[in-house]
Amino acid sequence: MLNLQIVRTRHPPEPYFPQLAALQTEGGYPAQPEDLRRRLETLPREDRLLLAMSGETVLGYAHLRVTRDLLNEETAEVVALVVGKPWRRGGVGRRLIAAAESWALESGRARLLLRTDVVRTDAHAFYIALGYEEAATTLEFVRDLEKVRQADRPTRPMP
Repeated sequence: MLNLQIVRTRHPPEPYFPQLAALQTEGGYPAQPEDLRRRLETLPREDRLLLAMSGETVLGYAHLRVTRDLLNEETAEVVALVVGKPWRRGGVGRRLIAAAESWALESGRARLLLRTDVVRTDAHAFYIALGYEEAATTLEFVRDLEKVRQADRPTRPMP
């Protein structure tokens, strides 16, 4: 049985960055420790990380944020939830989500939003088992503007 602790932080200790990068890469989002250091410096001040720790080993993490827009009230969001493969189905993700819910309530938010890729059906089942409901079906569109600039063929401005 793991001696699991959830640590809430804004700035993880330096020795944890290689472990965080490895977890993120394992989850399908390749990263180097220096990438994470740089990104962390530019995150909004209110963002938090929850680290699932066993001793000095990072088993997983959740990145939390408060989202603000014109369409909705302020909402707490789990931007990322990553648990290392050896520790999945062992309660680590469940503990991270419970800690995220506590953080959301403590910070005055009544909703917790999370997003997951449509192909991650195991994640869908996990969230549903925790009481989450599917709230939207959306598509995400991206355009690489650097490629457009290099091709020197910007789209025409709208009239």
